[in-house]
Amino acid sequence: MFVIRPARWPDDLALLAEVEFSFTTDWSYRVARDELSFGLIEEKVDPPLHKDYGSVTGSDDRLPEMDCVLVAERDGEVVGFTTAEYEAWNRRVGVRHLFVAAQYRRSGIGRALLDHLDTFARSAGARCLWLDTPNVNYPAIQFYRHMGFRLCGLDESLYDPAGPGGNEVALFFVRELT
Repeated sequence: MFVIRPARWPDDLALLAEVEFSFTTDWSYRVARDELSFGLIEEKVDPPLHKDYGSVTGSDDRLPEMDCVLVAERDGEVVGFTTAEYEAWNRRVGVRHLFVAAQYRRSGIGRALLDHLDTFARSAGARCLWLDTPNVNYPAIQFYRHMGFRLCGLDESLYDPAGPGGNEVALFFVRELT
């Protein structure tokens, strides 16, 4: 069994640093576009793609300042977490991170984290949850679609071409809070 709780700073920084956040997939989405439209085409990836996000604590020093930071814990071990920020100007909650350790995926932790974010968003007066993920993160895209998110846009230039996501496209998803 696991519990979802607010993050405790600075104690949880060390626990989060120990969790491996990666994925492996043999499917991806390729963006097909013309002048005024785009589409996503599912493609088999051979060999399978493995992407390791490394330590989130090392890549985002704003974690303790975010509006909502939740940890999924099982027997004292952090097995997932999510962060979000309320954007008052457009009344949406931007999901900045949502990770579940590989060995705990498909156990309800991701759903529970999103349920807690939904509660946070409603209490803040938000109208929707919004997030982005790269086109190559096929497992995350399937999860978000299963959780009621719909594709609402993309950005071909979000990721630095010289960086680790250089050939990736950011896909944007939204889930209305009705």
